[in-house]
Amino acid sequence: MMNISSAKGSFLPALLVVAAVITAGCGGAKNKQEETAAGSAAGGGAALSILPSGQAAEGWTRSGEPRVFNADNLWEYINGGAEGYLIYNFQEVATADYQGPDGLQAVVDVYRMADELCGFGIYSSERPYEAQYNQIGCQGYFTGNALHFWQGAYYVKVTSFKEGGEVEPALRKLAEAARANIGGQAVIPPELEAFPPENEIPNTVRYLARDVLGQSDLKNGFTAEYKDGDTEYKLFFILHDSVDEAQKSYESYKTFMTKYAKDLEDHSQDEVAWFSAKDPYYEKVVVMQAGKVMLGALGLQDAERVNDYLGKVQEKLAALGRI
Repeated sequence: MMNISSAKGSFLPALLVVAAVITAGCGGAKNKQEETAAGSAAGGGAALSILPSGQAAEGWTRSGEPRVFNADNLWEYINGGAEGYLIYNFQEVATADYQGPDGLQAVVDVYRMADELCGFGIYSSERPYEAQYNQIGCQGYFTGNALHFWQGAYYVKVTSFKEGGEVEPALRKLAEAARANIGGQAVIPPELEAFPPENEIPNTVRYLARDVLGQSDLKNGFTAEYKDGDTEYKLFFILHDSVDEAQKSYESYKTFMTKYAKDLEDHSQDEVAWFSAKDPYYEKVVVMQAGKVMLGALGLQDAERVNDYLGKVQEKLAALGRI
């Protein structure tokens, strides 16, 4: 078994072949957040149209007038939590109160983000590891007194003032009414399916608009958590619009690791730039740059498996034209 701290040339041999093929002639990576922010802003008030109408959900009646908040006044509605939404290019939220069967009360919040990745990003940042998951929209879940789901640029929360499994069917009716107003098909962004499924922990894929790996200058990243026996590890990739941008991210993180990690082994002059280091938290870290993508494995010691995982991620991203 290869050691990922072994001599130069013994690590990532398969990836060199893969990257050499896919870096030529591949389509450009798109920063979804920047690409659609201006366009989606033109649909001001769109979140309001997603709220179920007075009789849209069986047994429910909307009470009072809906309220709408945008990026300028979101803090008035969720003071203390607004920043987490603004990170994902929040556009607006529409909220309304509802009276339901047997005196049940609920609030429906419809958050509209810049695009489907930002919608997933805020949804996944609040999604628990364990919950009662369902297929409302792209994905939804129920936790005691709330049913949340995500579809496209929309993140919808249905929250009751009563807790217990018996409230779930009633909340589901409100959620399904909101989903029907969104319309269209529930399509998962293909980037979210670029991670190999072997040993992946369910419901741990995340999209990070910024602060990837805890670094403020690393943006537009994706992570997934894995477990094999007692070994826990993570895979990640960061999409860029150009090779130069990817190289800057790679060099920035390498500089950080040079300063704060140990045993850094630098292979940046290889055909595909990569380095490995021992991180205080993740232990073994392997990071590489392949065209417009920076990707890596955190906490996985087996070099052969790192090769296999990162090679599969590259192949899927190449098929999407993102490298």
